[in-house]
Amino acid sequence: MRVKSKKPQLGFSAWYSLAILTLIYTCHAVDRSIMSIVIEPLKSEFSLSDSQIGILTGLAYAFFYSLAGLPLGYLIDRVNRRNLLAILVSIWSGFTVICGFTQNYSQLLIARLAVGASEAGAAPTALSMIGDIFPEERRSSAISIFWLSTAFGTALSFGMGGYVAVYYGWRAAFFVAGMPGIILALLLFFTVREPGHGEIDDGNVFEEDIKLNSAPPFLETLKYSFRHAALRHIFIAVAFKSCVLSGVLIWVASYFIRAQGLPIAQTGVVIGLSIAIFGGIGSVLGGIVGDKIFKRGGLKMLPLIPFFTSIITAIAVVALAFSQNLYFAIFIFAVFEITSRMYTAPSYSFLISALPSRMRGVNISAMQIGSNLIGYGLGPLIVGVVSDLVRSRTGDADSIRAGLLALAVVSLWVSFHFYKASSTLDVSKKIPN
Repeated sequence: MRVKSKKPQLGFSAWYSLAILTLIYTCHAVDRSIMSIVIEPLKSEFSLSDSQIGILTGLAYAFFYSLAGLPLGYLIDRVNRRNLLAILVSIWSGFTVICGFTQNYSQLLIARLAVGASEAGAAPTALSMIGDIFPEERRSSAISIFWLSTAFGTALSFGMGGYVAVYYGWRAAFFVAGMPGIILALLLFFTVREPGHGEIDDGNVFEEDIKLNSAPPFLETLKYSFRHAALRHIFIAVAFKSCVLSGVLIWVASYFIRAQGLPIAQTGVVIGLSIAIFGGIGSVLGGIVGDKIFKRGGLKMLPLIPFFTSIITAIAVVALAFSQNLYFAIFIFAVFEITSRMYTAPSYSFLISALPSRMRGVNISAMQIGSNLIGYGLGPLIVGVVSDLVRSRTGDADSIRAGLLALAVVSLWVSFHFYKASSTLDVSKKIPN
């Protein structure tokens, strides 16, 4: 019989640690997304096609991200996570600065590969720490605050990147994006405590009384997760959800520039504000609703939040692709930002709460690999390839609309897997009184 552990009171150190981790992942989002706002200047200077941009921003980055993901996940379950994350932040920030010094496509590609490899451990390390700082009834809200970083970071990259690219050049945008990470790495190392593994857990969903004092073998960890249908479906759902989100975000600046005729500086401001405000709202809503629905219906209910929002996201992508009015397109993009970001907190809270602490590093890394290899790797490439195909056959200057439209189908596929993650979970989590 599972014995309920005493939950510690959340004090300043817990919220301070969350704040530092959130700021670090904000830098991650800035460094990752800065490429999007400088696509058009890069295409002009290096004479690139949309497919080459799709490889640069998606597939190549995601491939090296994936190669590094599982080895880093293995380390996360075994070493001091705070120290590991501090090292990784320093590496990816430095290579982001190096991107600004590149002189051709090949050099830029190599630098982005290095950024991708080092960024692979960011979310798994931070989320593993958050899972050992916040109890499960507060976990969705804590994770939603952490995932605000992607909205704010992406917004900063568009807003700041657009301004800097226009007035100082695209190289300067990489310089400005990469520098803050070094400072945050120092703050993390010197001011944040490494939490103990599993100190606040009651157990896990699938097997009673599993309390690991050391990380199990790598293959045993993966087998533990993939033999449960609910976890398999959440892995697939999150991977393809990232495909939709990344595909839109990488190309939305080009969409507004090409299809809506918005200048690059204004494009950066519009997208940046939309992501910061409405993406932030979506992230927080996902956490708030996640904690409430967990208290009412248990872990089984969490995937139903992204199930519903993924259907709405598909409708929003269709509306964006067909929009002929700039202001309507801006409104629809705001709707997209809210609904597309509500999945993160309940999805990761579902995974973390279902697993022992010593298995989270590998499993979150595996989920991130799926998100990047399938999501961030395939999403931008789908839009770029479909856009090139339509343009070659029809000569349509607005072919990017067709590329975006393809992602609506993916979003509907995503909703199916979120539903299955809920319906195949046989054991409900005991809800605290």
